[in-house]
Amino acid sequence: MTQASHDAQREMEQRALRNVRGLLDKIEETEKEERWTFRRFAIVIGIVVLVFAIALAVLVALVKKPGKTRPVTLEAPPARTAPQ
Repeated sequence: MTQASHDAQREMEQRALRNVRGLLDKIEETEKEERWTFRRFAIVIGIVVLVFAIALAVLVALVKKPGKTRPVTLEAPPARTAPQ
C-alpha cells in the first residue's frame, strides 16, 4: 500500500468513528429526553391521583358529618284480606 492510500484509509476510519460517535450522542440525547418525558408524565399522573384522593376524602367528610342525618320512617302497606 502506498502512503497516500494508507492516509486515505486512515481518514475514512476516523470519519466513520466520528459518525458512529455522533449517532451514539444522538441516541443518548433521545433516551435522556424520553426519560424526562416519562418522569414528567409520572409526576402529572401522581398529582392527578393525589388531587382525586383529596377531593374524595373531602367529599366523604362532608357527607358523613354526624348530626346531619335524618331518620326515615316507612309506613307499612295496608293489610290485604284474603279473597273468599
